[in-house]
Amino acid sequence: MDHINDDKRPWYVCHTKPKQEFRAAENLDRQGYQIWLPQMRAWQRKKSVLIPMFPRYMFLRPAHEQHSIAPVRSTLGVFGLVRFGTEPATIRDPTLQSLRALEEKLRAAEFASFSPFKQGDQVLIVDGPFKGLEGIVSKVAEERVSVLMTLLGRERSLDFPAALLKVS
Repeated sequence: MDHINDDKRPWYVCHTKPKQEFRAAENLDRQGYQIWLPQMRAWQRKKSVLIPMFPRYMFLRPAHEQHSIAPVRSTLGVFGLVRFGTEPATIRDPTLQSLRALEEKLRAAEFASFSPFKQGDQVLIVDGPFKGLEGIVSKVAEERVSVLMTLLGRERSLDFPAALLKVS
Protein backbone atom coordinates (compact mmCIF):
# COMPACT_ATOMS: atom_id res chain seq x y z
CA MET A 1 0.00 0.00 0.00
CA ASP A 2 1.98 2.92 -1.32
CA HIS A 3 1.88 6.59 -0.48
CA ILE A 4 1.14 9.42 -2.87
CA ASN A 5 3.93 10.80 -5.00
CA ASP A 6 4.07 13.31 -7.88
CA ASP A 7 2.77 10.67 -10.27
CA LYS A 8 0.01 11.81 -12.65
CA ARG A 9 -1.84 8.47 -12.74
CA PRO A 10 -5.37 8.93 -11.39
CA TRP A 11 -6.68 7.46 -8.17
CA TYR A 12 -10.01 5.68 -8.74
CA VAL A 13 -12.80 5.25 -6.19
CA CYS A 14 -13.56 1.58 -5.63
CA HIS A 15 -16.83 0.24 -4.15
CA THR A 16 -16.37 -2.98 -2.18
CA LYS A 17 -18.79 -5.65 -1.10
CA PRO A 18 -20.14 -5.27 2.46
CA LYS A 19 -17.47 -5.83 5.12
CA GLN A 20 -14.94 -6.96 2.49
CA GLU A 21 -12.75 -3.86 2.29
CA PHE A 22 -9.65 -5.65 3.58
CA ARG A 23 -10.21 -8.65 1.30
CA ALA A 24 -10.61 -6.35 -1.72
CA ALA A 25 -7.50 -4.37 -0.75
CA GLU A 26 -5.43 -7.53 -0.44
CA ASN A 27 -6.61 -8.92 -3.79
CA LEU A 28 -6.11 -5.62 -5.65
CA ASP A 29 -2.65 -5.26 -4.11
CA ARG A 30 -1.80 -8.77 -5.35
CA GLN A 31 -2.76 -7.66 -8.87
CA GLY A 32 -0.26 -4.80 -8.71
CA TYR A 33 -2.60 -1.87 -8.06
CA GLN A 34 -1.58 0.78 -5.57
CA ILE A 35 -4.33 0.78 -2.99
CA TRP A 36 -5.30 3.03 -0.14
CA LEU A 37 -7.91 1.95 2.37
CA PRO A 38 -8.29 4.86 4.84
CA GLN A 39 -8.74 3.62 8.40
CA MET A 40 -9.51 5.04 11.84
CA ARG A 41 -9.61 3.84 15.44
CA ALA A 42 -12.90 2.61 16.86
CA TRP A 43 -14.22 0.53 19.76
CA GLN A 44 -15.57 -2.87 18.67
CA ARG A 45 -16.12 -6.10 20.55
CA LYS A 46 -14.59 -4.70 23.72
CA LYS A 47 -11.33 -3.51 22.13
CA SER A 48 -9.74 -0.74 20.10
CA VAL A 49 -9.47 -1.65 16.40
CA LEU A 50 -8.81 -0.03 13.04
CA ILE A 51 -11.89 0.15 10.81
CA PRO A 52 -12.42 1.64 7.34
CA MET A 53 -13.08 5.40 7.43
CA PHE A 54 -15.48 4.98 4.52
CA PRO A 55 -17.22 1.60 4.83
CA ARG A 56 -17.36 -0.13 1.41
CA TYR A 57 -15.02 2.39 -0.26
CA MET A 58 -11.31 2.55 -0.96
CA PHE A 59 -8.99 4.08 -3.56
CA LEU A 60 -6.77 2.45 -6.15
CA ARG A 61 -4.34 3.45 -8.84
CA PRO A 62 -2.94 1.33 -11.69
CA ALA A 63 0.73 0.40 -11.34
CA HIS A 64 1.63 2.03 -14.68
CA GLU A 65 0.00 3.84 -17.62
CA GLN A 66 -0.81 0.58 -19.49
CA HIS A 67 -2.23 -1.20 -16.42
CA SER A 68 -5.93 -1.75 -17.17
CA ILE A 69 -8.64 -1.08 -14.60
CA ALA A 70 -10.95 -3.63 -16.27
CA PRO A 71 -9.98 -6.56 -13.93
CA VAL A 72 -11.02 -4.53 -10.87
CA ARG A 73 -14.71 -5.37 -11.25
CA SER A 74 -14.06 -9.13 -11.13
CA THR A 75 -11.71 -8.97 -8.12
CA LEU A 76 -12.85 -10.85 -4.99
CA GLY A 77 -14.33 -8.42 -2.49
CA VAL A 78 -14.93 -5.68 -5.07
CA PHE A 79 -18.40 -4.56 -6.16
CA GLY A 80 -16.99 -2.29 -8.87
CA LEU A 81 -15.60 1.16 -9.54
CA VAL A 82 -17.73 4.17 -8.67
CA ARG A 83 -18.84 5.79 -11.91
CA PHE A 84 -20.42 9.02 -13.07
CA GLY A 85 -22.30 7.82 -16.12
CA THR A 86 -19.73 5.77 -18.00
CA GLU A 87 -16.69 7.52 -16.52
CA PRO A 88 -14.97 6.01 -13.46
CA ALA A 89 -14.81 8.43 -10.53
CA THR A 90 -11.36 9.72 -9.63
CA ILE A 91 -10.12 11.72 -6.69
CA ARG A 92 -7.81 14.72 -7.06
CA ASP A 93 -4.49 14.92 -5.23
CA PRO A 94 -5.41 17.89 -2.95
CA THR A 95 -8.49 15.99 -1.74
CA LEU A 96 -6.45 12.82 -1.31
CA GLN A 97 -3.78 14.71 0.65
CA SER A 98 -6.47 16.16 2.96
CA LEU A 99 -8.00 12.72 3.52
CA ARG A 100 -4.58 11.24 4.31
CA ALA A 101 -3.97 13.98 6.90
CA LEU A 102 -7.38 13.28 8.46
CA GLU A 103 -6.68 9.54 8.49
CA GLU A 104 -3.39 10.14 10.29
CA LYS A 105 -5.21 12.08 13.03
CA LEU A 106 -7.98 9.47 13.36
CA ARG A 107 -5.51 6.56 13.51
CA ALA A 108 -3.60 8.29 16.30
CA ALA A 109 -6.75 9.30 18.20
CA GLU A 110 -6.66 9.03 21.97
CA PHE A 111 -8.92 6.36 23.42
CA ALA A 112 -11.19 8.93 25.07
CA SER A 113 -12.18 10.37 21.67
CA PHE A 114 -13.75 7.11 20.40
CA SER A 115 -14.48 5.31 23.66
CA PRO A 116 -18.07 4.26 24.30
CA PHE A 117 -17.53 5.56 27.86
CA LYS A 118 -17.89 9.24 28.70
CA GLN A 119 -17.45 11.06 32.00
CA GLY A 120 -20.69 10.81 33.98
CA ASP A 121 -21.92 7.58 32.33
CA GLN A 122 -23.30 4.90 34.63
CA VAL A 123 -21.49 1.61 33.95
CA LEU A 124 -21.83 -2.01 34.97
CA ILE A 125 -18.76 -4.15 35.64
CA VAL A 126 -19.30 -7.31 33.57
CA ASP A 127 -16.34 -9.45 34.69
CA GLY A 128 -13.74 -9.85 37.40
CA PRO A 129 -14.04 -9.57 41.19
CA PHE A 130 -16.37 -6.52 40.96
CA LYS A 131 -18.74 -8.18 38.47
CA GLY A 132 -22.31 -6.97 38.85
CA LEU A 133 -21.42 -3.72 40.63
CA GLU A 134 -22.20 -0.33 39.12
CA GLY A 135 -20.44 3.01 39.20
CA ILE A 136 -20.05 6.36 37.47
CA VAL A 137 -17.27 7.06 34.95
CA SER A 138 -14.96 9.74 36.29
CA LYS A 139 -12.14 9.56 33.72
CA VAL A 140 -11.28 7.79 30.45
CA ALA A 141 -7.69 7.21 29.31
CA GLU A 142 -5.56 4.63 27.50
CA GLU A 143 -8.23 1.93 27.35
CA ARG A 144 -8.66 2.23 31.10
CA VAL A 145 -11.67 3.81 32.71
CA SER A 146 -11.78 5.31 36.21
CA VAL A 147 -15.08 4.45 37.87
CA LEU A 148 -16.41 6.10 41.02
CA MET A 149 -18.00 3.40 43.19
CA THR A 150 -19.42 3.10 46.69
CA LEU A 151 -17.61 0.26 48.45
CA LEU A 152 -18.11 -0.54 52.14
CA GLY A 153 -19.90 2.75 52.61
CA ARG A 154 -17.13 4.89 51.08
CA GLU A 155 -16.77 6.36 47.61
CA ARG A 156 -13.66 5.21 45.79
CA SER A 157 -12.32 5.65 42.28
CA LEU A 158 -11.08 2.41 40.73
CA ASP A 159 -9.49 1.89 37.31
CA PHE A 160 -10.81 -0.88 35.06
CA PRO A 161 -9.84 -2.12 31.60
CA ALA A 162 -12.57 -0.84 29.27
CA ALA A 163 -13.35 -4.41 28.17
CA LEU A 164 -14.73 -5.16 31.67
CA LEU A 165 -17.33 -2.38 31.49
CA LYS A 166 -20.71 -1.85 29.88
CA VAL A 167 -22.75 1.34 29.81
CA SER A 168 -25.87 0.64 31.85
